[in-house]
Amino acid sequence: MGTSKNNSTDDLNSPFELFIGKKACRLFIGMFLFIIIIPPLYRNVFEVSAKLKTDELNHDSSWTPVIELFNKKKNQSLNEHFKSFEKNLETAFFAETPRKIIQSTLSLSPLKEGNRNVRIGKDGWLFLDDAIESLTGQGPFYDEPFSFHKDDNSPIDAIKKFANQLDNFGVRLILVSIPSKAMIYPEKINHNIKGPISHPDAKRLVSELNSLPNLDVLDLTKSLFNLKKEKKVFLKQDTHWTPEAMEEAAKIIAGHIKSLGITTNKPNLNSRNKEERKAYGDLVEKINIWDGAFNQESVIAKPIKGNTRDRNSEIILLGDSFTNIYSIDQGLGWGNNAGLPEHIASNIGTPIDVISINGGGATEVRKKLAQRRGSSEDMKNKKVVIWAVTSRDLFLSQEQCNARNITWGNVSFDKRPSEKKLTNNKIIIRAKLIEKPKIPDPNQTTYKDLLYGADYEILKTISGKISEEVKKIAVVNWAFKNRVLLPSANYEIGSVRNLQIIPFEEMKDLQTLEQMYEGDNFDLFWELPKSPVKTKEIEQIKSKNEGFRHKIALIVSSLFTIFIFIGTNRIPEHNYR
Repeated sequence: MGTSKNNSTDDLNSPFELFIGKKACRLFIGMFLFIIIIPPLYRNVFEVSAKLKTDELNHDSSWTPVIELFNKKKNQSLNEHFKSFEKNLETAFFAETPRKIIQSTLSLSPLKEGNRNVRIGKDGWLFLDDAIESLTGQGPFYDEPFSFHKDDNSPIDAIKKFANQLDNFGVRLILVSIPSKAMIYPEKINHNIKGPISHPDAKRLVSELNSLPNLDVLDLTKSLFNLKKEKKVFLKQDTHWTPEAMEEAAKIIAGHIKSLGITTNKPNLNSRNKEERKAYGDLVEKINIWDGAFNQESVIAKPIKGNTRDRNSEIILLGDSFTNIYSIDQGLGWGNNAGLPEHIASNIGTPIDVISINGGGATEVRKKLAQRRGSSEDMKNKKVVIWAVTSRDLFLSQEQCNARNITWGNVSFDKRPSEKKLTNNKIIIRAKLIEKPKIPDPNQTTYKDLLYGADYEILKTISGKISEEVKKIAVVNWAFKNRVLLPSANYEIGSVRNLQIIPFEEMKDLQTLEQMYEGDNFDLFWELPKSPVKTKEIEQIKSKNEGFRHKIALIVSSLFTIFIFIGTNRIPEHNYR
């Protein structure tokens, strides 16, 4: 009896050869070498060419991968060095275009994928990822493992401590919890959820804080969710609320203040004509895709006419970007004089004191209040502190707060006499940098602009007057602007420089920008540029030098490209037979 042959095995093992022509082979090899060699070569030549210009202007922001790979800092482990190197490569300018191409493809295709900062919901609604994470995390009451690095404070501890400090001054604290967009519009993320959502610890937090004798908690979640039935409450492409929601919040806050029996002098505060305002929204910037992929969003704002702010008011509002939007255009782009401070003042009929810092609602605004010269004495003239905090900051766990540079620190009020004012004249000092915070990655922060404060030891006063008792001051500088690190971010601890400074409070346009200062100094100053004219000249020189560097990089890359294709053309033909 014969046996049948297993043809399937023969089919699998059947010989198969693929041939491509010599020219095609050389072309593919050349293209492969071009793709993997030319982009990093261009980058390195561009940065190295800065050294061909001997002026100091080219060295502030020059970062050359081929050099930095071997430039390990002292006391830095090899693992830390390589992680830092990889992070710098990820944010390199030559990688910006590929990143945008990939992100645009993911976000604008049917996949509707966001990134680590932004999630894309139904109908193109954008959501801040941190705000969603705050609803699903462990929360403020979670006891972190012993091995985890813990801060001194949780949100609960910091709020209680601050309330007790205000109670000693005879001041009442109104804590306003502002819901996030995901809490009011959960159906845009998951269509099965219809009602407002909140963190499981929300009721416990409100109950515990309301037990304090001088603290009232106003949770706006239900009020804004009910308003949603009639009006749009949050912007589609922005983290923040609409003017209608903000105005509703102002009415609720003003109504609560009136219920405390605080009288007002009824100044002339009225709404001006309504204004249409347009902007793309902060979440469009965070998602990092091609310009023009989104349309501008429009709102109708109601600016308030008259003086709505008074530092000597009995009422002070502390807040973050939810306070600044529509009120301060700087950093947000939604115009001026129509925000929460103006509408609270209009509703209660009196100007109010305001301290608001983008991203600084948890600690920085309280620190700014406490750092006012003579703040201990001034607080005795206050009756109410309104502290408007986003729910995201309240309900992030300690681990999540640390990852996002959100702190809940304690503050100490200045006990010096309030009548001693810092001079407004320009001061020139020689000072030594003794402490500065770690500057975060600009691409990972919530806001695109950041200021930082560093402590300086005064070595000599060159001109101007500064109190002899002041030996150490805090100087505020730019960390980054529009997510681009500035030279001032690279000042090193131990460096000695001549600084031209003025009190930081004189820089009105910068007060609301996100700020980072970890010290406890009450005297904050702003370092002035050496000369506006010189600054313009420097920018012109930098622009000219950058053009020169691009030419050098282009020439070298072109020559190397020619070398690649000449080399591949000389590859000998391999004979398999």
